[in-house]
Amino acid sequence: MRVAVLAGGGTSEHAISLDTGNAVTAALRKTGHDANLVVLAGFAALDEAVHADSIAACDAVFVALHGGAGEDGRVQAVLEMVGKPYVGSRPGPSAVAMDKSWSKQIVRDLGLPTAEWLEIDGSLSHGDLFALAGEFGYPLVFKPVHEGSAVGVYLAASEDELEAKLASAGDRHGPWMFERYIAGRELTLPVLCEEAMEIIEIRPKQGFYDYHNKYTKGATEYFCPADLPAEFAARLSLDGMAAYEALRMRDMARIDYRLAEDGTAYFLEANSIPGMTALSLLPMGAKARGIEFPEMCDRLVRAAAARGADA
Repeated sequence: MRVAVLAGGGTSEHAISLDTGNAVTAALRKTGHDANLVVLAGFAALDEAVHADSIAACDAVFVALHGGAGEDGRVQAVLEMVGKPYVGSRPGPSAVAMDKSWSKQIVRDLGLPTAEWLEIDGSLSHGDLFALAGEFGYPLVFKPVHEGSAVGVYLAASEDELEAKLASAGDRHGPWMFERYIAGRELTLPVLCEEAMEIIEIRPKQGFYDYHNKYTKGATEYFCPADLPAEFAARLSLDGMAAYEALRMRDMARIDYRLAEDGTAYFLEANSIPGMTALSLLPMGAKARGIEFPEMCDRLVRAAAARGADA
């Protein structure tokens, strides 16, 4: 099968997307596909790319873009307009999953716990922002609504820390949200082809699971499957799949949680295009189920090709 692997995208996650794209391309070639990496400098370059031979002649597209237009539904909408089947969620669900506030509202409406949050009006002065933060309470997580890969995520234990984080963040990555920090364990549920994989526990050696700890080799320990009672793990997998279905995702996802000390698992966010690097969690969860990385990528492109461009 001829497969175009879209990567890059010119976002804050451009470099991570290239890692994912290269890994996916190599894996697909191992399973006999004619896979070609298509590197996009940005969303504006997509129109030219979709009419180039690398995409025009392909049987399916593997979207390996992270953040921005690649994950918020815009690239998916263009691929549907030109009639190319692709791996991943459709435009609407991609946009919803990318919006952390919107997706949390949907999950909360299911009756599932999610960490308390407050979306911040970008017109607020710093004084008003500090006043809101004081009412919200510390410690708090300060993070962008529309970013992935832990880009721009900060943990502030006090007003002084929040002021320092605000100065560091500047005007990047907005809009923003406050989220209640849940002390406890970091868990994630990978989903592959509408099936829950093994739950993974994430333990940074220092601090919390920020961009540095996520992408620096040796900075974080991963336990797959997570050490959880079987009944609890089964329940969390069912809840995660309920969130996945309510968000109308397809093919692949990663559902992130914080497990509080009282045993409550709080939904944080859903990722529609999980990373596929050497440190990535979807491949790890699939491998624990006996599915090696090349087979995983093969399953995904075959699923996309089988449903065609109109599904």
